[in-house]
Parts: sequence; C-alpha cells; structure tokens
Amino acid sequence: MRLALFGFGKHSWPSVERTRLFYERALSTRFTLLPLEGEEPLPPDVDAVLSFSSKRCWELRPHPPVPLLFAMHGGPILDQEFLASQLGHLETTDAMIVNCTSDISIFREVFAGPMPRMCHLPLPVDPRVFHPQDRSECREFLSVEGYDYVVGFVGRLVPQKGAHQFLRMVAELKRRLHPKRVAGVMVGNYWVDYPVLAYTPDYQRYMGRLLEELGLKEDLFYFPAGLPDEDLAAVYGALDVLVHPTSSIDENFGYVPVEAMACGVPVVGSAYGGLKDTVLPGETGALMRTWTTRTGIRMDLERGVEEVVRLLQDEPLRARMSEAALRRARTAYSEEVCTRVLCDAVSDAIAARAQGPVRPVALAPRRPEAEVSGLLPPANRPWEHYQGVVAHYTTSEAPPEPGPRSSLRLAAPLKEESPGRYRLDDAAWPALFSLDAAEHRLAERCREPVKVEQLEREGLWDRDRVVHLLRWGLLLIGD
Repeated sequence: MRLALFGFGKHSWPSVERTRLFYERALSTRFTLLPLEGEEPLPPDVDAVLSFSSKRCWELRPHPPVPLLFAMHGGPILDQEFLASQLGHLETTDAMIVNCTSDISIFREVFAGPMPRMCHLPLPVDPRVFHPQDRSECREFLSVEGYDYVVGFVGRLVPQKGAHQFLRMVAELKRRLHPKRVAGVMVGNYWVDYPVLAYTPDYQRYMGRLLEELGLKEDLFYFPAGLPDEDLAAVYGALDVLVHPTSSIDENFGYVPVEAMACGVPVVGSAYGGLKDTVLPGETGALMRTWTTRTGIRMDLERGVEEVVRLLQDEPLRARMSEAALRRARTAYSEEVCTRVLCDAVSDAIAARAQGPVRPVALAPRRPEAEVSGLLPPANRPWEHYQGVVAHYTTSEAPPEPGPRSSLRLAAPLKEESPGRYRLDDAAWPALFSLDAAEHRLAERCREPVKVEQLEREGLWDRDRVVHLLRWGLLLIGD
C-alpha cells in the first residue's frame, strides 16, 4: 500500500524530529512511503495520506477518495482556532493520531455525533540505549558519588517545564533529609524564544537568582542538552528518582519520564497530559494532582516532595518501583508495540474507507473563553485562550474542595510590588494579586504548609475566602 506524507521533512524541535524518525521506521515496515514537498500535488494512486507537520493536508479540497490521517503532537491545545476552521471538512474514516488520552477527551468535546477515528499512539524508547546501569559508576561519571541521594530533572529549560519547581523541591528535600546529602542533577538548555505564555523571558537569570536564594549552588549539577544518548542514559542511571513537575500546556507525551523508567528510575511528576498515561502511581512512581485556576495550572507540590522522600528513604519500595518502571517501559513503549499501533491505525483507516459508510463529521459549539483576568503579564495569547482545553490535561478543572485535614500553602513566595499588590514568584505563572488585610494575613500564614484544622484553631479559617484564593491560584491544596 502507498502512503503519501505531508510535512515529513526534518523538524527543528528535537522531540518532534525523534518522533518523525520513528514514524519513518515504523511506516516503512508496511507501506511504500511517498514524501511530498512544497506544492507537489497528491499522486492519484495512493491508499492514504498522512500529515506529520503540514497545513496542506488539512486544506485538500475536495476531500480525496482516501483516508486522511493527522499526527496531532500538541495541536489540540496549541492550534485550537486552526482546527476549528478545518475539522468540519473531515470524514468519519479519517483519523487523528494523538499521544495521550487527554487529547481524545478534547476531541470528544470538539465533535458532536460522528467524529473521525482516534488513535492513541505511545512513542518508543530504545532499550539498547536506555537501560539500567551500575549506579556507582554513573554517579562517579557525574561527580556526585559523595551524595546519599540524587534526584534529577531533564527537559527544556522554559518556565512551564518546571525546572524552578524542581529547585525548590531539592531545597526542601535537603532540609527534610539532613544530615543526609542530596544532589540535584539538571539537564537542559534555556530556550529564549519559546512562544507560548512566555511570561518570564529571562528565565536563565531567574534560575540563577533562585539557586543563590535556595543555597543550591554547591549541590546542583547542570549539564546542557545535546548530550550523546549514552551520556544521557548515564545521567538517568545515577538517579534515585526523576522529578518531572511540568505544567507545559502541550505536554502530550513526554519522552523523559519513559526514558527514566527504561533505565529503572521511578518518576515523581505532575498528573498532567501524557504523564497520566505513562506513569502509574504507586507502581512506577507517583503523580502530583493538578488543576486549572484563573491564573494558570497548579499542582500539589507538597505531595510531590513527600513522595520523593518516601522513595528515597524506603529502599525496598524504590527497588520494586524501579523493576516495575523497567517492565512498563519495555512492554508498553517498545518499538514493536508502537510500530504496530501506528501501522494498524493507517491500515484500519484504509479498510474502513473501503468498507464504508463514509460520513461527514459534526462539530459541537466551541466553549466560550473565560474573561481575561489581567492578573498575568501580557502574552501573545492569554492563558484564558487555553484554559478550557487544558482542563482535559489536568486531574480536575478546579482545585479540590478543602476539608479539615487538607493542607494549604502559597503557590509560590509572594513579593510585594506596591502597597496591597503582591506577585507570585513563579516564573511559569507570575500572577499579580491585590490582597486585603485578611487575605494577606492568610497568605502569610500559608508560607509554610498548614492544615485547615489548624487555621480553624487560630481563627484564620474562612471557607469562602480560601476557596476564592484557591480558584484564583494564590493557594495550593494537598491531602
């Protein structure tokens, strides 16, 4: 069978290029691939058309007599307006290829009635590169052999990936586990022109200041991205736990957690997007509850710290999770499994088209965007443009309701900008709040985690006020 490919040239984003190379390997096992360039017309004798990264396939009019398949990457969140203008031209034998079940939830809300086929495609990790190694040798390679515990972060150094939250978690781990020595290892490059919700353009300076404030300069080991895969595997091999506190709005898969699991490393990350599929809480690691607020995504960071502490102190538990992580990576994210899923998606779409019936899809009315709060700095597109669909990626659309045993804390340190106006010191979500005296007293009390029942004893508990500050993102809540 012959498969035409749009947008199949080399991609500038490393993770997308890695995915493209997998598509090429996988699809060539079952199909004759016909990459099309520029305005090259669609050949008349193809069995299906796949768009990897191109608008041309969306704009084919009339619809060709073959199925169209679309690799969505982060599209359901980042490309909402374009998709709204194009999805109505599809047919029920076309297919959307997504990398997380959260994207399927988004599309179920987008369509009303007949909809295209959905393929949830996991992405593979090479076990020849990413596999368990001798921990002592890996730690010596990184010069962290003198530490009792080593935790790591790997990813693009943009605010939404949560590297600054990782630093704060490492500082808290050092405090809780003293006199044991804790090292943080960070791998990534600063991306100065990241285009989405870029509220903190000079993130590198922000991180440098935070390192000083937290006293981590001697215990944080940094390596730039672009390491050979073998060296990156050695980084994973040195870790006790990988920490992945992402709130990147298009985190639709995430190679890093799966790479870590393939190296036998448990993962503590945010329950967000692709991580809700890849990391199994209580089996291969732990996930921090997430929710949307009027000023961005929030997560239960306190729970994340507690889970890391538990894994570090309980060696048998860590060993069990390490073994489970390795099994999951080798079974669910093998080249063979992922190839079969992708190729079957194409074959099944071709068969469905041949068997019929072929019907047009139907779109549901779009959810109206929330009113812009004005609490976050200006951006090309405001947070409210994404908020409705991002709710499918989080654990819940709203923060949990507080109970007597709930723990409250500030989402980030507060810095006073002018009388009564305070900004969250959070590079991803630097919201500016106007607080009255009662709200400020409550915020000050929540600089450290505090139980609701303790606030009640101190006369600071006001349910309506707390719920308001949770929904606006000033406070975090934990179990």
